[in-house]
Amino acid sequence: MRDFEGKTAVITGSASGMGLAFAECMGREGMNIVMADIEEKALKVAAAQVEALGATVLPVVTDVGDEAAMDHLGEATRAAFGSPHVICLNAGVAPASVPMEELTTADWKWTFDVNLWGVVHGIRVFLPELKAQNEGSLVITASVAGLTSFPWLAPYNATKHAVVSIAETLHTELANVGSAVNVHCLCPGMVMTNIGDAARNRPKELRNDGEEAAEFSPSPSAGSDTDLSQFAENFEKIAKKPDEVAELVLAGIVEERFWIETDTYYRDTIQTRHRAIESFESPPGAQSVMDPYLHKLGGA
Repeated sequence: MRDFEGKTAVITGSASGMGLAFAECMGREGMNIVMADIEEKALKVAAAQVEALGATVLPVVTDVGDEAAMDHLGEATRAAFGSPHVICLNAGVAPASVPMEELTTADWKWTFDVNLWGVVHGIRVFLPELKAQNEGSLVITASVAGLTSFPWLAPYNATKHAVVSIAETLHTELANVGSAVNVHCLCPGMVMTNIGDAARNRPKELRNDGEEAAEFSPSPSAGSDTDLSQFAENFEKIAKKPDEVAELVLAGIVEERFWIETDTYYRDTIQTRHRAIESFESPPGAQSVMDPYLHKLGGA
């Protein structure tokens, strides 16, 4: 897709971070923007921010893990703008980074509801329209965690592996019937977003004791204190800004690319894992999600 003017984009998780950056970027391209997020106050502020760029915006408070809420999002979109052309299934959360035996059922359910079911519901609601008009792009936010298996991130890893597989499967299904609808699998590395504070929007019935204070972090055993300090000091230098990711997504849509990566830090890690799979060897040794960045910094 190269012509965005007057068309409509639906973006979940758009009250902050990458979702907000997608809304701003696509709004500047002349698109109508449907912004969906569970955080009502932040969504209102974000919508005003995108409107200030000259875009026509429809904010819709949405719990992406709720089937009825996603049905409503589709209905609201069609009522305001007709059929959309770009769907960004971007909402995502991560529980606190802990060993697997310390995870609760609530940790798994919350992560799966947002990261996996949010994508499943989005495809169910919007794909039929994209196929019917034989035009459009469906951007699924996965992660490098969907191409690797870092320790202490089990629910997050599992959901991201799942949506990578969903994206690949959908791409193949559409190609097999000659559809002009494109699927894009966005696999970000480190990006400056609020995912570390995602527990602020965790449903009360799925919270653990003290959940307000629990935050996602790369891992509790990611390295020495020196490594962690070094990482914190250099995070802003190495992490992508959301608006940079938005430009990469827009370029990926224009170029009809399936894979969209935000940096190349993880390529060696991904390739090492795939070589082990090809030879049916045990998974490579444990590595923190921050190690590729620390290695890069150490060699700089």
